[in-house]
Amino acid sequence: MERANKKLIAVVGATGQQGGAVVRALQADKQFKVRALTRNPAKHRELADEVIQADLNRPETLTAAFEGAHGVFLVTNFWEEGTGEIAQATAAARAAKDASVKHFVWSTLPDVEAISGGKFHVPHFTGKAKVDRIVKEAGFANHTFVIAPFYYQNLVGVVAPQKQTDGSVGWTLPLDPTVRSIHMGDIAELGHIVAGHSHTPIRPAMASIYP
Repeated sequence: MERANKKLIAVVGATGQQGGAVVRALQADKQFKVRALTRNPAKHRELADEVIQADLNRPETLTAAFEGAHGVFLVTNFWEEGTGEIAQATAAARAAKDASVKHFVWSTLPDVEAISGGKFHVPHFTGKAKVDRIVKEAGFANHTFVIAPFYYQNLVGVVAPQKQTDGSVGWTLPLDPTVRSIHMGDIAELGHIVAGHSHTPIRPAMASIYP
């Protein structure tokens, strides 16, 4: 299929771990034209078929970013200073709907407060879970929720080994000693899951890279 005739997928957060994995998987799959969205397109010209400036905190940039797109992959970054995930996702969903996007893929997480009956407060999970309803109610022809586990890549990044009180280097993790397990996965695999769901959209659909 000629690239000009392929459906276009716009990927938010294309320079991050999740968005980057989606861009690479879609590029390798060669079934879609890929538009990478970033706040600094000049730094990433070779990232995808198209590289467009977009900023979730500036909704006016999303109109051009989603124009002509068949699908959108959205991930928000709780840890980025000044991020309001619900406001960002609402703006993205609205812009995608206005652009007649047919398939909206949202990277979400479980509602920890609901699951634990209010015992645990985990805002970087629950904030994303609150967006699920917004995506559902937007009325896309197809929408898919993807849930990523703890990334293996975090262990060499944001939660790299730290010096312990006994002088050793390692991690202190709140794990049940009788289970001693944690859901982890290679975040690169998320890209393949999203690419696969882009071929056969189901409304609503749930995909996960939990083992």
